[in-house]
Amino acid sequence: MLHIAVTNVGRGTKGHILASCRVQLTSEGGKDVITILDARVLRNRSGELWVGYPSQSIQAFDGAQRYVPVVEFSRELQRRISDAVLAEFESVHGASRRVEEFSGR
Repeated sequence: MLHIAVTNVGRGTKGHILASCRVQLTSEGGKDVITILDARVLRNRSGELWVGYPSQSIQAFDGAQRYVPVVEFSRELQRRISDAVLAEFESVHGASRRVEEFSGR
């Protein structure tokens, strides 16, 4: 089973992106590592948080702009990664909120 580590959680670069982070997937033996750069925490119109993964825009033959994923995961692995990212975001975001409240900001 892959070990999932979420690091470098920072503010998003656009208004609808709450945060951006790095995700490292490490094999059981620790020999193989895959790093996902710029996994994003977003909020949908219902207020639910979700994780967006790197994608690229393409222009279809009909002229429409579409976004396609750069990498795809099994449903189970995507759920595990999203759970880890959202837990780390809540941990970091909650801590920064408590600091702001304590300092009177």
